[in-house]
Amino acid sequence: MSQVADGSALNDIVEFLEQGVAVFDAEANLSLANSTFCAMYPALSDILRPGTPWSIFLREAVNRGAMPLLTSQQLELMEANFDGAQGTTDIVEMPSSQGRSAVLRFGPLSDGGFVLTQSIRMDEASGNDAAREAELLLRKVLEACPASLTMSRVADGQVIYRSPAATELLGTAKSSFAHFAQVEERADFVTLLLPDAKVDNLRVTCLRPDGEAFPAVISARLIDYRGEDVIVASIEDLTTELAVQDELDRQKERLFQSEKLSALGELLAGIAHELNNPLSIIVGNTDILQEELESSPHEQRIDKISQAAYRCVRIIRSFLSLARQERLDLQPLDPARIIRAAADAVSVDLKAAKVQLQHGCSQSYPEILADEVQLTQVLINLLTNAIHAIQETGTGNQIDLNCTQKRKMFILRITDNGPGVDEAIKKRIFDPLFTTKDAGKGTGVGLAFCQRILLAHKGQIRLESAGLGNGASFVLEVPLAHP
Repeated sequence: MSQVADGSALNDIVEFLEQGVAVFDAEANLSLANSTFCAMYPALSDILRPGTPWSIFLREAVNRGAMPLLTSQQLELMEANFDGAQGTTDIVEMPSSQGRSAVLRFGPLSDGGFVLTQSIRMDEASGNDAAREAELLLRKVLEACPASLTMSRVADGQVIYRSPAATELLGTAKSSFAHFAQVEERADFVTLLLPDAKVDNLRVTCLRPDGEAFPAVISARLIDYRGEDVIVASIEDLTTELAVQDELDRQKERLFQSEKLSALGELLAGIAHELNNPLSIIVGNTDILQEELESSPHEQRIDKISQAAYRCVRIIRSFLSLARQERLDLQPLDPARIIRAAADAVSVDLKAAKVQLQHGCSQSYPEILADEVQLTQVLINLLTNAIHAIQETGTGNQIDLNCTQKRKMFILRITDNGPGVDEAIKKRIFDPLFTTKDAGKGTGVGLAFCQRILLAHKGQIRLESAGLGNGASFVLEVPLAHP
């Protein structure tokens, strides 16, 4: 602030005012200007000092763009016609920026001087325009917002506002009640919201416009809108996120199974090699004893020993096949050839268990790309499992083989009418070392071995079962050699 009389009480009073105030003496020279007035004319900081003539103030204000020429001329005319009469005040409006205008008041002082005050007034029409612009901007932001936002009353659920993203996700129902698939979840949501006026990341089940339920998470705030409680909520669809999480879980499970098989393979390799030599001695001597004791009272016992020994041999071979992770010898093959080889291998077991094997693969199919030895072993394992299940439970008497072709894959379905598979173990049936057989009758290696071979073929194996008592169906998919 600039001033003439030091310590004057008038200076303190003028400085306190929110209006801009400039005081000129009887010779029309500036004697005082408060800081508010100086702030209104920053370009005149070197002019607004005591002693500056009124005419220079007006001229420099115009020259430096601080005042329109018309306003300067009006003020100059007021000063020229100034007669010093008390109680008279002249007013001039000076356009400003952003819909505002400056109101300048010119009035006399008792000492023959005059005062110029300046204040800012918001133009009502401009203020309305600014409000409309702000509302338009807010609407544009909400319309472009990718989040699903809704405003609804607490009492009756009536939707007051719904963003386009929310309309696409939830539809155009008049009540927010329709957004929830379960009434109980909506009640729980409101119950959690009311105490603290907020809810964050609450898991719920919502409904799409077509009535399909989907998992969602809702966050909300409770506000007062025109005198009533209103819920502002954001709803996020979790379908994709949960699908990604499920896929990650499946990949983790596959990695775990792979590591499990690798560790198991090392263990089985050591055990199999240690058992192979003494087992060969047992098998060899059993064959000799069978020849020497043929038609003797001991023949039946020797035969049981021989069967048990050969069963051990098959188990050891399965262990070694799983442990070695042998490289596939992929060749174009007739699938009927592999099916016939597997059927011939289990023909004795089929007869002993009184099980019929029905072929539904009579027509000619394109060649598949496969390792003949390993894929044949897969079919033998599956057929043997079906035979044992039927034989041990006394349920069923038939196994069906059916073939189809779908796009680039050959599909073989092995179905039996045996006891079936309990849903509780369906997801674990391909796990290494998992078996439903009694102790001593199963290793849990067979199906894990089958799955490993099919995956190495870039195919797959899956179980289709209708539950206990309804049989089991294993589906194998193997790539065609010439798709």
